[in-house]
Amino acid sequence: FDEMAEEQVRKATTVKDVSAEVFIREYSAHLKRSGRLSLPKWVDLVKTGPGKELAPYDPDWYYVRAAALARHVYMRQGTGVGSFRKIYGHASRRGTAPSHFQKSA
Repeated sequence: FDEMAEEQVRKATTVKDVSAEVFIREYSAHLKRSGRLSLPKWVDLVKTGPGKELAPYDPDWYYVRAAALARHVYMRQGTGVGSFRKIYGHASRRGTAPSHFQKSA
């Protein structure tokens, strides 16, 4: 009887147990399906940083970014806007001059 009871007990799965890629993909699909996250009108025109030339090619990039932010805040409480600017920043190309890191917008 004890063996059957042990088999029926399920382990809880948290965000830390799932790989980042799988969680972000599934949670962004959930955000899109649920309709709770409303997209701004400018979502197809905006760049993701000052060093970028074009908007993202993925039409669902806003949901993916929101899912990635939610995962990061869950994993590291106390994360603020400044740290996200550093995370999503990148090296800007300056022609023949050396590249320098720029924070995201």
